[in-house]
Amino acid sequence: MQSVVGRPDGRFEIALEGHDHRYAVRIQRAAGGPPRLVELSILSDDDSAEITPATVRQIPVRRLAAAAARFDAPSPFVTPDELYDPTAAHRPERRRGGRGNKLDDVHYRQVAALLVAARENGEAPRAAVAASFHVSVPTVNKWISIAKDRGYLARDWATSTNPTSTEPETRA
Repeated sequence: MQSVVGRPDGRFEIALEGHDHRYAVRIQRAAGGPPRLVELSILSDDDSAEITPATVRQIPVRRLAAAAARFDAPSPFVTPDELYDPTAAHRPERRRGGRGNKLDDVHYRQVAALLVAARENGEAPRAAVAASFHVSVPTVNKWISIAKDRGYLARDWATSTNPTSTEPETRA
């Protein structure tokens, strides 16, 4: 269990279960990339919780960045469901399951958008899409392959700074 509280200075105070300290963090969101932890403070409720080298080594940096990113909603009018599924408003009603229920381009665009959104929020992208569509991760892997083939997702989407572009990145 964790608790996240926004602070007026733009940082988030995070208390993690099993940790003697709290963490004040600030994240930076890069377009198309996962949230990056750019500031970290270790807070103690009392003087008995000493900060040792072992304490510093055990800081879960990615977990802290992901927790802050989930708390930091892009808009005050976004519901939690919309935060995790930015394509919900664009998803057409379609029947579930059954033979001959072919998936269309809209579906693969949604898969690509959800993968990118999950990555930007510091979540495991494949697991987030699998949970959203109530399918297995191997099914999501097939959808990713098709989305790449149709040009909705870059071949290197998991590491690219522009995951929806199909043009190769040039590095200076």
